[in-house]
Amino acid sequence: MMSFVRNWLGPKTNPIGVDFGSDSLKLAQVANVKGEWRLIAAASADVPSHVRHDAAARMEFLANTTRELLVQGGFSGRTAMLALPAASMFIQHLRLPKMDEEAIRRTLPWEARGKLPIDPSRALLRHHIAGEVYVEQEPKNEVILMAAGRELVDQFLATASRARLDVVGMNVEPKAIIDCFGHVYRRKTDLEMTTCFVDLGSGGSRAIVARAGHMLFARCIPIGGEHLTQAVARAMDMKYEDAKLLRMRLCSAQGAARPANEPAPAPPPPGEGLAILNASLAASSAARTYQDAGGGPATALASSPAAAPTQDELSAQMAQVQQACREPLNKLVEELNLCRRYFEATFGGQAVERLVFVGGEAKHRWLCQHIAREMGLAAQVGDPLARMGRVSDVGMESGIDRRQPQPNWSVAIGLSLGPAPAYETSH
Repeated sequence: MMSFVRNWLGPKTNPIGVDFGSDSLKLAQVANVKGEWRLIAAASADVPSHVRHDAAARMEFLANTTRELLVQGGFSGRTAMLALPAASMFIQHLRLPKMDEEAIRRTLPWEARGKLPIDPSRALLRHHIAGEVYVEQEPKNEVILMAAGRELVDQFLATASRARLDVVGMNVEPKAIIDCFGHVYRRKTDLEMTTCFVDLGSGGSRAIVARAGHMLFARCIPIGGEHLTQAVARAMDMKYEDAKLLRMRLCSAQGAARPANEPAPAPPPPGEGLAILNASLAASSAARTYQDAGGGPATALASSPAAAPTQDELSAQMAQVQQACREPLNKLVEELNLCRRYFEATFGGQAVERLVFVGGEAKHRWLCQHIAREMGLAAQVGDPLARMGRVSDVGMESGIDRRQPQPNWSVAIGLSLGPAPAYETSH
Protein backbone atom coordinates (compact mmCIF):
# COMPACT_ATOMS: atom_id res chain seq x y z
CA MET A 1 0.00 0.00 0.00
CA MET A 2 1.26 3.41 -0.91
CA SER A 3 1.94 5.68 2.03
CA PHE A 4 -0.05 8.90 2.04
CA VAL A 5 2.54 10.58 4.20
CA ARG A 6 5.56 11.97 2.44
CA ASN A 7 8.84 12.70 4.16
CA TRP A 8 7.84 11.39 7.58
CA LEU A 9 11.03 12.37 9.36
CA GLY A 10 10.14 11.27 12.87
CA PRO A 11 10.88 14.49 14.79
CA LYS A 12 11.39 14.32 18.54
CA THR A 13 8.05 15.99 19.14
CA ASN A 14 4.99 15.10 17.12
CA PRO A 15 4.35 17.54 14.29
CA ILE A 16 1.59 20.10 14.45
CA GLY A 17 -1.51 18.86 12.65
CA VAL A 18 -2.85 21.66 10.46
CA ASP A 19 -6.42 21.37 9.22
CA PHE A 20 -7.19 24.08 6.63
CA GLY A 21 -10.96 23.52 6.72
CA SER A 22 -13.63 25.34 4.72
CA ASP A 23 -15.22 26.80 7.84
CA SER A 24 -12.34 26.91 10.30
CA LEU A 25 -8.58 26.64 10.78
CA LYS A 26 -7.39 24.17 13.43
CA LEU A 27 -3.91 23.39 14.75
CA ALA A 28 -3.27 20.56 17.21
CA GLN A 29 -0.16 18.92 18.63
CA VAL A 30 0.09 15.77 20.73
CA ALA A 31 2.96 14.13 22.56
CA ASN A 32 3.57 10.75 24.12
CA VAL A 33 4.34 11.44 27.78
CA LYS A 34 5.38 8.34 29.76
CA GLY A 35 3.42 6.06 27.45
CA GLU A 36 0.27 8.23 27.45
CA TRP A 37 -0.85 10.44 24.61
CA ARG A 38 -1.54 14.02 25.65
CA LEU A 39 -2.78 17.07 23.83
CA ILE A 40 -0.04 19.62 24.47
CA ALA A 41 -1.19 22.50 22.25
CA ALA A 42 -4.20 23.53 20.19
CA ALA A 43 -5.63 26.67 18.62
CA SER A 44 -8.39 27.46 16.16
CA ALA A 45 -10.10 30.29 14.30
CA ASP A 46 -13.25 30.60 12.22
CA VAL A 47 -12.73 31.46 8.55
CA PRO A 48 -14.70 34.69 7.92
CA SER A 49 -17.57 34.34 5.49
CA HIS A 50 -16.30 37.03 3.15
CA VAL A 51 -13.05 35.15 2.37
CA ARG A 52 -14.34 31.57 2.08
CA HIS A 53 -15.02 31.81 -1.63
CA ASP A 54 -12.17 34.17 -2.53
CA ALA A 55 -9.09 31.99 -3.04
CA ALA A 56 -6.51 34.76 -2.69
CA ALA A 57 -8.17 36.31 0.38
CA ARG A 58 -8.58 32.89 1.99
CA MET A 59 -4.90 32.02 1.56
CA GLU A 60 -3.94 35.40 3.00
CA PHE A 61 -6.19 34.80 6.01
CA LEU A 62 -4.80 31.28 6.55
CA ALA A 63 -1.18 32.48 6.41
CA ASN A 64 -1.67 35.42 8.77
CA THR A 65 -3.93 33.61 11.23
CA THR A 66 -1.72 30.51 11.38
CA ARG A 67 1.22 32.67 12.44
CA GLU A 68 -0.90 34.20 15.20
CA LEU A 69 -2.21 30.84 16.41
CA LEU A 70 1.29 29.37 16.57
CA VAL A 71 2.22 32.05 19.09
CA GLN A 72 -1.04 31.92 21.05
CA GLY A 73 -1.20 28.14 21.24
CA GLY A 74 2.23 27.53 22.72
CA PHE A 75 3.24 24.92 20.14
CA SER A 76 6.54 23.08 20.33
CA GLY A 77 8.61 23.68 17.20
CA ARG A 78 7.27 24.47 13.75
CA THR A 79 7.24 21.08 12.02
CA ALA A 80 3.79 20.42 10.59
CA MET A 81 1.66 17.86 8.80
CA LEU A 82 -0.90 19.34 6.43
CA ALA A 83 -4.17 17.84 5.30
CA LEU A 84 -5.19 18.20 1.69
CA PRO A 85 -8.59 19.88 2.25
CA ALA A 86 -11.45 17.51 1.46
CA ALA A 87 -13.35 20.29 -0.32
CA SER A 88 -10.48 20.51 -2.83
CA MET A 89 -10.10 16.76 -3.35
CA PHE A 90 -11.74 14.33 -5.77
CA ILE A 91 -12.14 10.62 -5.08
CA GLN A 92 -12.60 7.92 -7.71
CA HIS A 93 -12.68 4.12 -7.32
CA LEU A 94 -10.89 2.20 -10.07
CA ARG A 95 -10.51 -1.50 -10.77
CA LEU A 96 -7.09 -2.25 -12.16
CA PRO A 97 -5.28 -5.46 -13.12
CA LYS A 98 -2.97 -6.87 -10.49
CA MET A 99 0.36 -5.04 -10.75
CA ASP A 100 3.08 -3.63 -8.53
CA GLU A 101 3.01 -0.13 -7.02
CA GLU A 102 5.26 1.45 -9.63
CA ALA A 103 3.12 0.10 -12.46
CA ILE A 104 -0.01 1.43 -10.76
CA ARG A 105 1.53 4.90 -10.44
CA ARG A 106 2.35 4.93 -14.16
CA THR A 107 -1.11 3.67 -15.10
CA LEU A 108 -3.24 5.95 -12.95
CA PRO A 109 -3.00 9.17 -15.06
CA TRP A 110 -4.30 7.22 -18.07
CA GLU A 111 -6.98 5.32 -16.18
CA ALA A 112 -8.22 8.52 -14.53
CA ARG A 113 -8.77 10.42 -17.78
CA GLY A 114 -12.45 11.21 -18.24
CA LYS A 115 -13.25 9.96 -14.74
CA LEU A 116 -12.06 13.02 -12.83
CA PRO A 117 -13.35 16.58 -13.25
CA ILE A 118 -9.73 17.79 -13.53
CA ASP A 119 -6.87 16.90 -15.86
CA PRO A 120 -4.86 14.09 -14.19
CA SER A 121 -1.65 15.39 -15.75
CA ARG A 122 -2.10 18.63 -13.78
CA ALA A 123 -3.12 16.99 -10.54
CA LEU A 124 -1.44 15.53 -7.49
CA LEU A 125 -2.55 11.88 -7.40
CA ARG A 126 -2.54 9.63 -4.36
CA HIS A 127 -3.84 6.08 -4.37
CA HIS A 128 -4.66 3.32 -1.94
CA ILE A 129 -5.31 -0.36 -2.72
CA ALA A 130 -8.50 -1.22 -0.85
CA GLY A 131 -8.38 -4.93 -1.63
CA GLU A 132 -8.80 -7.67 -4.20
CA VAL A 133 -12.04 -8.00 -6.16
CA TYR A 134 -13.15 -10.27 -8.97
CA VAL A 135 -14.51 -8.94 -12.25
CA GLU A 136 -15.83 -11.68 -14.53
CA GLN A 137 -13.82 -14.19 -12.49
CA GLU A 138 -10.62 -12.21 -13.03
CA PRO A 139 -8.82 -10.89 -9.92
CA LYS A 140 -8.29 -7.13 -9.86
CA ASN A 141 -7.28 -4.46 -7.40
CA GLU A 142 -9.93 -2.08 -6.03
CA VAL A 143 -7.99 1.18 -6.02
CA ILE A 144 -9.10 4.39 -4.31
CA LEU A 145 -7.71 7.34 -6.24
CA MET A 146 -7.56 10.77 -4.57
CA ALA A 147 -6.68 13.79 -6.66
CA ALA A 148 -6.31 17.55 -6.29
CA GLY A 149 -5.18 20.25 -8.67
CA ARG A 150 -1.42 20.65 -8.43
CA GLU A 151 -1.71 24.44 -8.53
CA LEU A 152 -4.01 24.41 -5.50
CA VAL A 153 -1.68 22.07 -3.59
CA ASP A 154 1.22 24.42 -4.34
CA GLN A 155 -0.85 27.32 -2.99
CA PHE A 156 -1.45 25.52 0.32
CA LEU A 157 2.24 24.65 0.62
CA ALA A 158 3.19 28.27 -0.11
CA THR A 159 0.65 29.44 2.48
CA ALA A 160 2.19 27.10 5.07
CA SER A 161 5.63 28.44 4.22
CA ARG A 162 4.45 32.03 4.67
CA ALA A 163 3.06 30.99 8.06
CA ARG A 164 6.60 29.85 8.95
CA LEU A 165 5.66 26.18 9.16
CA ASP A 166 8.23 23.52 8.34
CA VAL A 167 6.07 21.08 6.39
CA VAL A 168 7.30 17.50 6.77
CA GLY A 169 4.41 15.85 4.94
CA MET A 170 0.95 16.05 3.46
CA ASN A 171 -1.85 13.60 4.18
CA VAL A 172 -5.43 13.27 2.96
CA GLU A 173 -8.33 13.80 5.34
CA PRO A 174 -9.84 10.28 5.07
CA LYS A 175 -6.52 8.72 6.07
CA ALA A 176 -5.99 11.25 8.88
CA ILE A 177 -9.40 10.33 10.33
CA ILE A 178 -8.62 6.61 10.18
CA ASP A 179 -5.21 7.22 11.78
CA CYS A 180 -6.84 9.25 14.54
CA PHE A 181 -9.28 6.54 15.57
CA GLY A 182 -6.68 3.84 15.09
CA HIS A 183 -5.25 5.30 18.30
CA VAL A 184 -8.63 5.79 20.00
CA TYR A 185 -10.18 2.37 19.33
CA ARG A 186 -7.76 -0.29 20.53
CA ARG A 187 -9.78 -3.34 21.58
CA LYS A 188 -10.27 -6.60 19.74
CA THR A 189 -13.92 -5.80 19.11
CA ASP A 190 -12.83 -2.64 17.29
CA LEU A 191 -10.25 -4.57 15.29
CA GLU A 192 -12.96 -6.88 14.00
CA MET A 193 -15.58 -4.21 13.29
CA THR A 194 -16.19 -2.55 9.90
CA THR A 195 -16.81 1.13 10.51
CA CYS A 196 -18.17 3.85 8.27
CA PHE A 197 -16.81 7.22 9.33
CA VAL A 198 -19.24 9.95 8.28
CA ASP A 199 -17.36 13.24 8.09
CA LEU A 200 -20.05 15.93 8.23
CA GLY A 201 -18.35 19.11 7.08
CA SER A 202 -19.42 22.58 6.08
CA GLY A 203 -19.04 22.40 2.30
CA GLY A 204 -19.69 18.65 1.98
CA SER A 205 -19.52 15.25 3.64
CA ARG A 206 -17.32 12.19 3.29
CA ALA A 207 -18.06 8.49 3.75
CA ILE A 208 -15.00 6.43 4.70
CA VAL A 209 -15.24 2.70 5.38
CA ALA A 210 -12.36 1.10 7.27
CA ARG A 211 -11.52 -2.08 9.12
CA ALA A 212 -8.52 -2.55 11.44
CA GLY A 213 -7.08 0.78 10.26
CA HIS A 214 -7.29 -0.21 6.57
CA MET A 215 -9.34 1.99 4.23
CA LEU A 216 -11.79 0.01 2.10
CA PHE A 217 -13.97 2.74 0.63
CA ALA A 218 -14.05 6.54 0.38
CA ARG A 219 -16.33 8.99 -1.33
CA CYS A 220 -17.10 12.72 -1.26
CA ILE A 221 -20.76 13.74 -1.01
CA PRO A 222 -21.56 17.36 -1.98
CA ILE A 223 -24.00 17.93 0.88
CA GLY A 224 -22.87 19.60 4.09
CA GLY A 225 -23.71 22.18 6.69
CA GLU A 226 -23.85 25.04 4.20
CA HIS A 227 -26.64 23.27 2.31
CA LEU A 228 -28.62 22.69 5.51
CA THR A 229 -28.19 26.35 6.47
CA GLN A 230 -29.34 27.48 3.02
CA ALA A 231 -32.43 25.28 3.35
CA VAL A 232 -33.23 26.84 6.74
CA ALA A 233 -32.72 30.36 5.36
CA ARG A 234 -35.15 29.70 2.48
CA ALA A 235 -37.79 27.98 4.58
CA MET A 236 -37.73 30.52 7.41
CA ASP A 237 -37.21 33.58 5.18
CA MET A 238 -34.03 34.81 6.86
CA LYS A 239 -30.52 35.74 5.86
CA TYR A 240 -27.93 32.98 5.54
CA GLU A 241 -25.87 34.28 8.48
CA ASP A 242 -28.96 34.47 10.70
CA ALA A 243 -29.89 30.91 9.74
CA LYS A 244 -26.38 29.75 10.60
CA LEU A 245 -26.52 31.46 13.98
CA LEU A 246 -29.91 29.88 14.66
CA ARG A 247 -28.59 26.40 13.91
CA MET A 248 -25.58 26.98 16.16
CA ARG A 249 -27.79 28.29 18.99
CA LEU A 250 -30.09 25.28 18.74
CA CYS A 251 -27.05 23.00 18.78
CA SER A 252 -25.97 24.66 22.03
CA ALA A 253 -29.46 24.26 23.48
CA GLN A 254 -29.63 20.50 22.88
CA GLY A 255 -28.09 19.81 26.29
CA ALA A 256 -26.51 21.71 29.10
CA ALA A 257 -22.76 21.45 29.55
CA ARG A 258 -21.63 19.44 32.57
CA PRO A 259 -20.24 21.36 35.55
CA ALA A 260 -16.54 22.13 35.24
CA ASN A 261 -15.68 19.77 38.12
CA GLU A 262 -17.56 16.84 36.62
CA PRO A 263 -15.33 14.52 34.56
CA ALA A 264 -16.24 13.55 31.02
CA PRO A 265 -17.78 10.08 30.67
CA ALA A 266 -15.58 7.18 29.66
CA PRO A 267 -15.57 6.39 25.91
CA PRO A 268 -18.61 4.19 25.22
CA PRO A 269 -18.08 0.71 23.76
CA PRO A 270 -19.10 0.21 20.13
CA GLY A 271 -22.15 -1.62 18.95
CA GLU A 272 -24.80 -0.37 21.40
CA GLY A 273 -26.90 1.46 18.83
CA LEU A 274 -28.45 4.87 19.18
CA ALA A 275 -28.14 4.74 22.96
CA ILE A 276 -24.44 5.50 22.46
CA LEU A 277 -25.25 8.51 20.35
CA ASN A 278 -27.76 9.83 22.85
CA ALA A 279 -25.28 9.39 25.71
CA SER A 280 -22.11 10.57 24.02
CA LEU A 281 -23.09 13.69 22.10
CA ALA A 282 -23.59 16.87 24.08
CA ALA A 283 -24.18 20.34 22.73
CA SER A 284 -21.36 22.66 21.84
CA SER A 285 -20.53 25.44 24.26
CA ALA A 286 -22.74 28.52 24.10
CA ALA A 287 -19.62 30.62 24.58
CA ARG A 288 -18.44 29.91 21.03
CA THR A 289 -17.95 33.13 19.07
CA TYR A 290 -18.61 34.01 15.48
CA GLN A 291 -16.83 36.53 13.29
CA ASP A 292 -19.20 38.38 10.99
CA ALA A 293 -18.84 38.72 7.23
CA GLY A 294 -17.21 42.13 7.47
CA GLY A 295 -14.35 40.83 9.53
CA GLY A 296 -15.50 42.85 12.54
CA PRO A 297 -15.27 41.87 16.20
CA ALA A 298 -16.58 38.47 17.23
CA THR A 299 -20.08 38.35 18.72
CA ALA A 300 -20.84 35.93 21.52
CA LEU A 301 -23.62 33.49 20.70
CA ALA A 302 -24.77 33.22 24.28
CA SER A 303 -27.71 35.53 24.90
CA SER A 304 -28.32 37.36 28.12
CA PRO A 305 -30.58 35.50 30.55
CA ALA A 306 -33.41 37.99 30.02
CA ALA A 307 -33.31 37.50 26.24
CA ALA A 308 -32.95 33.72 26.32
CA PRO A 309 -35.82 31.92 24.52
CA THR A 310 -38.04 29.60 26.52
CA GLN A 311 -37.87 25.83 26.13
CA ASP A 312 -41.14 25.86 24.18
CA GLU A 313 -39.74 28.47 21.80
CA LEU A 314 -36.56 26.43 21.32
CA SER A 315 -38.60 23.30 20.64
CA ALA A 316 -40.70 25.12 18.07
CA GLN A 317 -37.60 26.51 16.35
CA MET A 318 -35.96 23.09 16.36
CA ALA A 319 -39.04 21.56 14.72
CA GLN A 320 -38.95 24.26 12.01
CA VAL A 321 -35.23 23.75 11.38
CA GLN A 322 -35.58 19.97 11.17
CA GLN A 323 -38.46 20.29 8.73
CA ALA A 324 -36.49 22.77 6.60
CA CYS A 325 -33.49 20.42 6.48
CA ARG A 326 -35.52 17.36 5.55
CA GLU A 327 -34.87 17.48 1.78
CA PRO A 328 -31.04 17.88 1.79
CA LEU A 329 -30.78 15.52 4.76
CA ASN A 330 -32.77 12.82 2.98
CA LYS A 331 -30.48 13.23 -0.03
CA LEU A 332 -27.47 12.80 2.24
CA VAL A 333 -28.94 9.60 3.71
CA GLU A 334 -29.65 8.32 0.21
CA GLU A 335 -26.05 8.96 -0.85
CA LEU A 336 -24.71 7.26 2.28
CA ASN A 337 -26.86 4.22 1.58
CA LEU A 338 -25.50 4.10 -1.97
CA CYS A 339 -21.97 4.15 -0.53
CA ARG A 340 -22.89 1.33 1.83
CA ARG A 341 -24.37 -0.78 -0.97
CA TYR A 342 -21.35 -0.25 -3.22
CA PHE A 343 -18.97 -1.30 -0.47
CA GLU A 344 -20.97 -4.35 0.54
CA ALA A 345 -21.41 -5.44 -3.09
CA THR A 346 -17.68 -4.98 -3.75
CA PHE A 347 -16.54 -6.85 -0.64
CA GLY A 348 -19.33 -9.40 -0.43
CA GLY A 349 -18.18 -10.97 2.81
CA GLN A 350 -18.23 -7.69 4.77
CA ALA A 351 -20.97 -5.35 5.93
CA VAL A 352 -20.90 -1.93 7.55
CA GLU A 353 -21.51 -2.51 11.26
CA ARG A 354 -21.47 0.97 12.75
CA LEU A 355 -21.33 4.66 11.96
CA VAL A 356 -18.89 7.05 13.62
CA PHE A 357 -19.71 10.72 13.05
CA VAL A 358 -16.90 13.28 12.84
CA GLY A 359 -16.61 16.83 11.53
CA GLY A 360 -18.13 20.10 12.70
CA GLU A 361 -21.71 19.16 11.85
CA ALA A 362 -21.46 16.04 14.04
CA LYS A 363 -22.13 18.29 17.04
CA HIS A 364 -25.76 18.54 15.89
CA ARG A 365 -27.19 15.57 17.79
CA TRP A 366 -30.49 15.34 15.95
CA LEU A 367 -28.67 15.30 12.60
CA CYS A 368 -26.57 12.28 13.57
CA GLN A 369 -29.54 10.55 15.16
CA HIS A 370 -31.62 10.96 12.01
CA ILE A 371 -28.92 9.52 9.75
CA ALA A 372 -28.27 6.55 12.05
CA ARG A 373 -31.97 5.83 12.45
CA GLU A 374 -32.65 5.97 8.71
CA MET A 375 -29.69 3.68 7.97
CA GLY A 376 -30.58 1.32 10.80
CA LEU A 377 -27.02 1.16 12.14
CA ALA A 378 -25.33 1.45 15.51
CA ALA A 379 -23.82 4.90 15.81
CA GLN A 380 -21.65 7.09 17.96
CA VAL A 381 -19.96 10.46 17.77
CA GLY A 382 -16.21 10.16 17.42
CA ASP A 383 -14.16 11.90 20.09
CA PRO A 384 -10.44 12.03 19.17
CA LEU A 385 -9.59 12.96 22.78
CA ALA A 386 -11.37 9.98 24.35
CA ARG A 387 -8.22 8.03 25.10
CA MET A 388 -5.97 10.99 25.81
CA GLY A 389 -4.61 11.95 29.21
CA ARG A 390 -6.70 14.46 31.10
CA VAL A 391 -3.59 16.40 32.11
CA SER A 392 -3.30 19.26 29.63
CA ASP A 393 -2.43 22.94 29.52
CA VAL A 394 -4.86 23.45 26.64
CA GLY A 395 -7.69 25.74 27.74
CA MET A 396 -11.11 26.43 26.27
CA GLU A 397 -9.73 29.49 24.46
CA SER A 398 -8.27 26.98 21.99
CA GLY A 399 -11.79 26.01 20.89
CA ILE A 400 -11.60 22.65 22.71
CA ASP A 401 -13.90 21.86 25.63
CA ARG A 402 -12.72 18.57 27.13
CA ARG A 403 -16.11 18.11 28.80
CA GLN A 404 -17.67 17.53 25.39
CA PRO A 405 -16.88 15.21 22.46
CA GLN A 406 -14.75 17.02 19.85
CA PRO A 407 -15.57 15.35 16.50
CA ASN A 408 -14.49 18.47 14.59
CA TRP A 409 -10.86 18.00 15.76
CA SER A 410 -10.44 14.50 14.30
CA VAL A 411 -8.39 15.58 11.26
CA ALA A 412 -5.99 17.93 13.07
CA ILE A 413 -5.35 15.46 15.90
CA GLY A 414 -5.05 12.54 13.46
CA LEU A 415 -2.42 14.45 11.51
CA SER A 416 -0.36 15.00 14.65
CA LEU A 417 -0.78 11.42 15.91
CA GLY A 418 0.25 9.84 12.62
CA PRO A 419 -0.46 6.20 11.67
CA ALA A 420 -1.39 3.93 14.56
CA PRO A 421 0.73 0.86 15.32
CA ALA A 422 -0.69 -2.62 14.93
CA TYR A 423 -3.91 -3.07 16.85
CA GLU A 424 -3.83 -4.70 20.24
CA THR A 425 -5.84 -7.91 20.48
CA SER A 426 -6.68 -7.78 24.16
CA HIS A 427 -10.23 -7.10 25.31
